Amino acid sequence: MTTNDIDDYWTTYDKALDAAAECRSVESLIDTLNRYYPPSSGVAFFPNGADRDLLGTLTDAGHFDTVWVHADYHFALRDGRGDGFTYIEGDIVRGTSRR
Repeated sequence: MTTNDIDDYWTTYDKALDAAAECRSVESLIDTLNRYYPPSSGVAFFPNGADRDLLGTLTDAGHFDTVWVHADYHFALRDGRGDGFTYIEGDIVRGTSRR
């Protein structure tokens, strides 16, 4: 991996979080993250792995409420309409059940 690749990685990471902070619904979050990262085994993906993460970004923005948090890599949030998602080690799936 070159220096440019590393810079591009963190630029994309930050842009994805900036855009995610503007989302007000689960569907808009899924659409937004899919513009930056291809889905893996869920409907969307975000790599996390830095001091600034998806959980902190979304809760600080105030558009999502916490349903439960097991760790910064396993949590569930709900939007203002009551729709929720679960984040499991990068993968985002619809719904807030513990898996």
